[in-house]
Amino acid sequence: MLMKLLHRLAAHPWIYDRIQIAAGHDRVLEWLSKEIAPLSPNVVLDIGGGTGAVRNLFSTNCQYICLDLEMPKLLGFRSTVSSGLAVLGDATSVPISDGCIDMVICKSVTHHLTDLMLEQAFDESRRVLRTNGHLLLFDAVLNRELCAGRLLWRLDRGSYPRTEVELRQKFASKFKIIHWEKFVIYHEYVLGIGIRPQ
Repeated sequence: MLMKLLHRLAAHPWIYDRIQIAAGHDRVLEWLSKEIAPLSPNVVLDIGGGTGAVRNLFSTNCQYICLDLEMPKLLGFRSTVSSGLAVLGDATSVPISDGCIDMVICKSVTHHLTDLMLEQAFDESRRVLRTNGHLLLFDAVLNRELCAGRLLWRLDRGSYPRTEVELRQKFASKFKIIHWEKFVIYHEYVLGIGIRPQ
């Protein structure tokens, strides 16, 4: 009961953003910006985009689409970002046409998805991406040796943490990996970039 209440509170845009900052989100954005800058996409789909915190990593000319399941987060996004498109939707069934996206961002989403849902989300990402479009994958991975990480996994709503090896294998089954790195804040994280093959 207490966890449900905490999760409902965490869905509020202001609280959600503060939780992200406390978890090291600013450092994450630094890592992402280094990888995104050379790719300079024109149309970006942010799956599980929440309040659209990554919007500022793209030029003002970039069309940014924030897809999320929670309306309060999308309302928070729309209140701060007037130029973006907010879409209420699911990563496993993206309401966007085939082949019209330059980059899909999947940040802190995979640990919320079952294996079947993750496969569907990767398939949907491939479907909406243009040929040679990029999927940027970022998420925490399971490392039982990190005490802080074990505690955070107990509090997280995501029920499907995977090891780095598991996540990389699933990613590589759908995309050609051109970049992969691992780092630690409180959790162990991976940042991968894949290309949609022809």
